Amino acid sequence: GLQTRVPAMRPGCLLAVALAVAAVATAGAQSMSDEEEDYLEEMGVTGKPMGRKDTTPKAEVIKSDLKYIRCDVCRRAVELAYTRAQEVLAKRFSYKSKRKNEPVNFDGEAAVQEYIEQLCVVDKPKGPGQWIQKLDLIADGDRLVIHEYPGVGHCARECRTIERACDELVDAADTEFSEILFASVRDGLDLEKVQRQICNRLTGYCKKPAPKVDAGRHDEPFRMMDDDELRMAEMMANLKESGMGGTMYKRDDLMKGMDAIKSQIGDLADLTDEEGFPAV
Repeated sequence: GLQTRVPAMRPGCLLAVALAVAAVATAGAQSMSDEEEDYLEEMGVTGKPMGRKDTTPKAEVIKSDLKYIRCDVCRRAVELAYTRAQEVLAKRFSYKSKRKNEPVNFDGEAAVQEYIEQLCVVDKPKGPGQWIQKLDLIADGDRLVIHEYPGVGHCARECRTIERACDELVDAADTEFSEILFASVRDGLDLEKVQRQICNRLTGYCKKPAPKVDAGRHDEPFRMMDDDELRMAEMMANLKESGMGGTMYKRDDLMKGMDAIKSQIGDLADLTDEEGFPAV
């Protein structure tokens, strides 16, 4: 169970910690100082680090799976990027100038390149790379196929493997990726031709069929995120992107911490509200 041994501290300091605990427990505020969080940890009250404080390592890539999925990942990534390029460049290529040398200002290749740079970034909430978190790798006979779920899953080893395959594609294609998309939208090419240009000719990922999957390959189950987990993941990613950090505590654990503080500094009843938290 939770240990609530209270380290030695002056009553005034204990009360300050109690007030900080109350603020977090009642309002969900990430307002504790590092010293206050260290004090809670000494009491056995631990929370989940968020933002810049979250140093949890990413799941390891399954390098042996990359050779099976490079072609499929390439075709999917090109489909997404080409769809986006068509949306971005549609006005540019459909616009008919009414006057000679009329100045026009439309999004161009730079906007397409910016999208490509985010295409494989899994950890950006609701960003272009979130498609990767909907994918699962499943052995189908002697092939490793990609199955897409309607919702977002936890990014474990298979997710990081797909992310790596996508990163390798973007690195291999380099600036030619956006150049081909730009020219293809301009020329009205269909998706299949664009996929062949990038995945067959440019990178060579789809030149040959993928090798047969190893019969002893271990499958990793896909774990869908529920709404609360998705909100938490988005909050943590936003905090990390902004350079901020904090710790998320469970209310029950904070309540036990409050009880321990009360017992250390004596009668705190006059300073608490009806719920047992310090009146602030």
